[in-house]
Amino acid sequence: MTGLDKIIDRILGDAKEKARDMLERAGTECRAMAEEYAARAEDIRAKITEDAERRGEAIVSRARSASAMERRSLLATTRAALIDEAFELARTEVLDTDFGKYRELLIALLAGALVNEAKNADRAAAFGDEVAEFDLFEVLFNEKDRATYGEAVVEGAKRATRGIIGHARANKVCLSEETADIDGGLILRAGDVEINCSLSMLIQEMRRALESKISAILFAPEEPQTDE
Repeated sequence: MTGLDKIIDRILGDAKEKARDMLERAGTECRAMAEEYAARAEDIRAKITEDAERRGEAIVSRARSASAMERRSLLATTRAALIDEAFELARTEVLDTDFGKYRELLIALLAGALVNEAKNADRAAAFGDEVAEFDLFEVLFNEKDRATYGEAVVEGAKRATRGIIGHARANKVCLSEETADIDGGLILRAGDVEINCSLSMLIQEMRRALESKISAILFAPEEPQTDE
């Protein structure tokens, strides 16, 4: 082997040694980088999992809250519907009651309205307020009730109130030629003022006064059954 060949072999040997060293260092660095990125990946996976669980819990919580709200809303709607039905049944029963009872109800409504008007006028006069004097107190019914009960109700209310509001006022009460678009009951008109004594208004007033009691009756908790 010539001297040139030896030099070439030495260079090749050194190059191979350096290449092995570089490959080893590269392998070591690659493993370190792989471990580092694996650790980072695990951290990222854990974070993603944690975030997903947190979001999932939030979604479940919102779903439960929405479900509870939906149940409360449904319960409130059902209660309102049942209370509506209870008062509608009351209204229907009043309209379907026998002739005498419904006529007496109308007389009572008109008499009560006349007495209240008289008391308000007397109270205003006592305080020195100017009180309008009306020539007529017109009583309006729906078409059916006017034909069936009108005259009898007006005369009955006048008889019932003469001793309270005075003959002069009672004699101003008359059956109107007009009819009202109401389900039942009546309207007392004095000039431009109308006192609504319709059945729907009566039911509304009853509802305001009795709704809480009716709700308690309709939705009272069941008593636990006991073994006899």
